[in-house]
Amino acid sequence: RQGSWERPQCRQCRMSATANTSAQREVGKEKLTTQSRAPAMNGEVTVKCPVEERGLRRSVALALQFNKTNKLEQGLAGGSLSPKELENAYAKCGEVTEHYAKTFYLGTQLMTPEKAKAIWAIYVWCRRTDELVDGPHASRITPKALERWEERLEATFAGKPYDMLDAALSDTVSKFPVDIQPFRDMIDGMRMDLVKSRYNSYEELYEYCYRVAGTVGLMTTPVMGIDPTYTEDLEEIYAAALSLGVANQLTNILRDVGEDTIRNRVYVPLDELREFGVSEEEVMSGSLSRAGSGTTDSKWQRFMEYQIKRARTYFDMAESGVMKLEQNARWPVLSALVLYQQILDGVERNGYDNFNTRAYVPKWKKISTLPVSYWMVVQNRVKEVALNGS
Repeated sequence: RQGSWERPQCRQCRMSATANTSAQREVGKEKLTTQSRAPAMNGEVTVKCPVEERGLRRSVALALQFNKTNKLEQGLAGGSLSPKELENAYAKCGEVTEHYAKTFYLGTQLMTPEKAKAIWAIYVWCRRTDELVDGPHASRITPKALERWEERLEATFAGKPYDMLDAALSDTVSKFPVDIQPFRDMIDGMRMDLVKSRYNSYEELYEYCYRVAGTVGLMTTPVMGIDPTYTEDLEEIYAAALSLGVANQLTNILRDVGEDTIRNRVYVPLDELREFGVSEEEVMSGSLSRAGSGTTDSKWQRFMEYQIKRARTYFDMAESGVMKLEQNARWPVLSALVLYQQILDGVERNGYDNFNTRAYVPKWKKISTLPVSYWMVVQNRVKEVALNGS
């Protein structure tokens, strides 16, 4: 099914998500503007995404409330698990994170143990959520299954986890000001994958990118923490974290164009394809490149150059916020940012042939990136000391 979609009503939260772009949206007593952090390019209209605004504002509001009161009303420290069982739950989350995201896991070792465990718990929940629609059993996943998964989420935030991995998340949200809305929004992103395989415009795609990836920035920033010397608007930091998630998702999309066609999915905006003289049929057939030749159609190259430029703009927006995080969170986040940008470098090196060749970052380059990122953090710290004297 193409075009707009409607979010099914969850029995517990009864929260309705918006798929249109109306000028304003009433949520509780607060009106949300539709102005997002999406950059305008070549005069295009800035993207409007009310669900992003809701997730961003709720996350910032909870952080500000926690800063004032140092109290949280959600979660009950892992439900009924004993301290030993809870420690084992976190250890399992760490094992899963290390297995599927080795470089990211290495970065978490620079954080305090409490923060590292919380990041593992969030990562595992996101991975389990993603695998519902992209994992080995994805063909059997129904909207009803996602509704049950959301009910589990609500219970987890209420201190009633279903299993040990949920218990780790329940404990995390009892300690850090992590709002539930980005988690709900991510589940809605999975719902979109069930019913939507084409995106007519970048505005449609942006909402999807926010839901499935931008939300991760809103989930993790409260755990990473903000530099205590930072006194400006917290929304700036959260918006930068959100931009990193969107940048990562755009990178995934540009890397996986060929793989996605196998699943009858075209994530790149159809209207922009047409602007560059590319048809949906050409994308689906893979006729824009010749396997083994290293050459692609010039119109596809121009299209990809435009898309990569947009993704890099988001990375630039994200980088501005990394150095405002607490110091022990900067290196892992900056390393992830640099590594993902290198995937875009790989797409370019492959001559934009993302139909037959998958861009990746070699292990040696991943390792070499870590000291480079660390040096960038050190240089920034030296500048901070020079400016502030401490």
